[in-house]
Amino acid sequence: MATINSTAQPDKSNIQGMILRGFTHPYSCHMIFKFNNKAGAKSFIKAILPYVQSAESWGDEKPDLMLNIGLTYTGIATVSNLTKAQLNFFPSPFQKGPTSGGSQQSLNDYGPSDPSGWAFGNSTNQVDCVVHSYAMNPAALKQVVSLVSDAGKSSGLTEFFPIDNGTKRLEEYALIPRYSVHFGYLDGIDQPELGWSDPPDPLDNNDLRNFLIGYPLSSSGPGPISGEAGAFAKDGCYNAFRMLYQDVETFDKFLTDNADQIAKEIGNTPEYTKEWLAAKLNGRWRNGSPLELSPDNPDPKTSQATKFSYANDTTGMKCPFAAHTRVGNPRDEEMASSEPVPPPRLIRRGMAYGAPPTIKSYEGERGLIGLFLCGSLSGQFELLYSWINTTNFSDLIPIGQQQGQDGLIANRSLPGADNSYTIPTEKGAVKITSLPQFVVTRGTAYCLLPSLSTLKSIAE
Repeated sequence: MATINSTAQPDKSNIQGMILRGFTHPYSCHMIFKFNNKAGAKSFIKAILPYVQSAESWGDEKPDLMLNIGLTYTGIATVSNLTKAQLNFFPSPFQKGPTSGGSQQSLNDYGPSDPSGWAFGNSTNQVDCVVHSYAMNPAALKQVVSLVSDAGKSSGLTEFFPIDNGTKRLEEYALIPRYSVHFGYLDGIDQPELGWSDPPDPLDNNDLRNFLIGYPLSSSGPGPISGEAGAFAKDGCYNAFRMLYQDVETFDKFLTDNADQIAKEIGNTPEYTKEWLAAKLNGRWRNGSPLELSPDNPDPKTSQATKFSYANDTTGMKCPFAAHTRVGNPRDEEMASSEPVPPPRLIRRGMAYGAPPTIKSYEGERGLIGLFLCGSLSGQFELLYSWINTTNFSDLIPIGQQQGQDGLIANRSLPGADNSYTIPTEKGAVKITSLPQFVVTRGTAYCLLPSLSTLKSIAE
């Protein structure tokens, strides 16, 4: 039986590195595989295991190349010695995957995002393993990708190539400024400040116990926490791996088409209004400045700010309730719940993929690879995604707007969705009749990032 101790801090050398830190290597590649037999799967993990980076400090110099490994439920069933009864201890969303009816009640991948058209993660393209490779320079990336690719081929794995008609892997593309997304926003600013309190505080949504399996704050998660499955999963973390296409042409056109009229309503220039509107959709200016601290203009001094509150913005006058960053992290906002439970948090890792659009052409596949790390897929990732598609998470949201949607990434094809968007201002509300579809899901896989000791047991 797995030993559960909620007070003893975990051993960082046993935890995959990306769980506790953003690597910030300038080059990365995410490689997606299907296992074809147990022997090949074990051989593959054994071959790449020496390059797996733990959460231990690497000292003054970052490793030139390294990787982390994620296994889906089907991957674990193939590569482990767990029986069907033991595998049933894993939570239902992880077992059934993101295309299941239960998960889709929150993800709502309708229309262009329908799982039947995904590049990976559906019944046609089953995912068993995702390898996340990182490097300090192009030569090191080529080396680590070749290592993983060669190990996959020699072990009989099938690799999925999700972009450019099945010919290219998901490699990071250098954007300027770095860590930006194709819509032009600075990304990766606000992350949970992972801590460890003794005694555990069930109201602390930044506690590491909310993300790491084997140290639960309550009986409801993260799990499994007992038996052979608990031993296998201990010191692991779930990763909702999601490929999101960004329609930059539609986004830019939306800003341009609405700038003239809204400029008249707010009494400013169309040039300013385009950036103002982009900020109101996101909750931060494109340089990262949060609207709560810099409501009128972006400010370099606040571009990395994370210490701010929504408690005094009860009308959405500074930041609209449906702005992307406010939906994703409502902070201290009043929740639509009788229980004093803080909103869930996610550890976000990711990268932009695909070449930046040019003035001459928007053609090509580009978007964001999201790695959403959590202890509970249903209670953290899927709950937040349900808020993205239907903004009913707060009692402060005015009647009539509670069926609205996240300003940037919601699925506008959701049946019955209210695609309008309201921006409160001192001169009256700016009302947008219908937001277009800016983001389309290309694929999703639910993975477990197992501990180093579990990976070693597989390899042996």
